[in-house]
Amino acid sequence: MSLEPTQPRERVSDRVASRLQALILSRSVSHGDRLPSERELCELLGVSRTALREGVRSLVAKGLLEVRQGGGTVVTTPDVRAASELLTIVLRVHGDAVFDHVHDVRRLLEVEIAGVAARNRTARDIELLEASVAEIPNQGDSDWAVADVHFHATLADASHNPLYPVLLASMAEMLTELRTAVAALPGRVELAMYHHRAVLDAVTAGDATAARRAMREHMEEAATSFRRARLMHGLEATERI
Repeated sequence: MSLEPTQPRERVSDRVASRLQALILSRSVSHGDRLPSERELCELLGVSRTALREGVRSLVAKGLLEVRQGGGTVVTTPDVRAASELLTIVLRVHGDAVFDHVHDVRRLLEVEIAGVAARNRTARDIELLEASVAEIPNQGDSDWAVADVHFHATLADASHNPLYPVLLASMAEMLTELRTAVAALPGRVELAMYHHRAVLDAVTAGDATAARRAMREHMEEAATSFRRARLMHGLEATERI
């Protein structure tokens, strides 16, 4: 008698999901393409309608497919908001330590983004960055927080590395809440604008070293501001995040 643990059998619906996902990721089907009908897919894959529907549901949950009323099943692009929500839940479990975790990751990510953006930015990127800075309100409120996040997202786009915007966007919800928590601090808006301009000037000049330095200083200032907010309001700000 064998005492080796038996491996769980793969469900038919899992095989269906794997095969459809492989087609999508290999770009055999593209965003907006409509999949064949259920009957055709069942015949093609050699599975029942029940297994097919379960497989499709798992890819809908991943954001790779969308079932449209009267329009069949369509290939879609995953929404990064789902990743942002999951990351927020994971970090909230750590309670009071959440800010420190976010800051550590953000500092590493955004400093590198600034340097890569300085190296890869185009004239169009500079225009978009200038516009995003101009759109940041002078008053620290939720609108300011959203506009601030948009500037950093635009900078990530300017890196022309498709992973940077996705990684940064996965933290967008939490970063917006962090900024909202410190928005009312005296001088916070002016400090942020100073650092944004320093980063933008370095990126415009194509100076990766200066861009990283400017962003590093910005991240340290942001950390200091949030600690001030925590001291002023106890742990109230942290508990909202």
